[in-house]
Amino acid sequence: MLAGSSAKKNIREYILEFLMLFFAVTLGFFAENIREYYAEREMEAKFIEVVLEDLQADITTLKSTIQTQEQRIAYEDSLIQLLTARDYSNMRDLYFFARVTSLRNFFQPSINGFQQLKNAGGLKMIEEHDLITKIQHYENQIHRVIELQELTEGLVEKYRDQAAQLFDGRVFKEMFINPTVADIYQKFQKPIGNPSLIDNNEKKLNELLIRTLYVNTNSNTALNRYRIILKEAEELHQLLSQHYSSVGK
Repeated sequence: MLAGSSAKKNIREYILEFLMLFFAVTLGFFAENIREYYAEREMEAKFIEVVLEDLQADITTLKSTIQTQEQRIAYEDSLIQLLTARDYSNMRDLYFFARVTSLRNFFQPSINGFQQLKNAGGLKMIEEHDLITKIQHYENQIHRVIELQELTEGLVEKYRDQAAQLFDGRVFKEMFINPTVADIYQKFQKPIGNPSLIDNNEKKLNELLIRTLYVNTNSNTALNRYRIILKEAEELHQLLSQHYSSVGK
């Protein structure tokens, strides 16, 4: 009897030990999952915080870029008007508008947060699919405007080559008076007197007009794109700020 009772007791002890071990492993598993979940949420919030900083920087830069782009288009329109009318009575204006049209005004996006989010697989941490879609769409818009600006670079280079055949470089040099100012269009002033062209060949002037029209069309397209991206940046910033209220606004 004692031997049988001892055997039964041992079996009960084994079962109890097994159950205790099972529950301990199970609880440990759940605890680890909970720890990983909160660690991912914390990492996600840190990534979003940098993304928000990027978006705010983009919003500020885009507002400035849009203002400068609007001024650029106004100068281009004036140059087109003078070249179309073949009005050379005021060469000061012609020289000034021709010079500032050769300048570039590009939007430089802040992509540090977006790159970190992608490289670290941060998009997988975001639970809201709608947020992922909007972030990816914003990135695509950024890529499109960069491609557009690359096209702008090519058009402006061709415009510059044509302008170099008609305008006196010495006059352009004298017009450059404020190299340190932030506003690129404040770096130049209208020339003194009424300088003439070094070549008034009709064919070359017509080609300059065509080059200016190409640049102007591209400038208007870029302006519309900047406005679209600005609106998306503001909306995405607001959406992320509301969803991640602990990150900050």
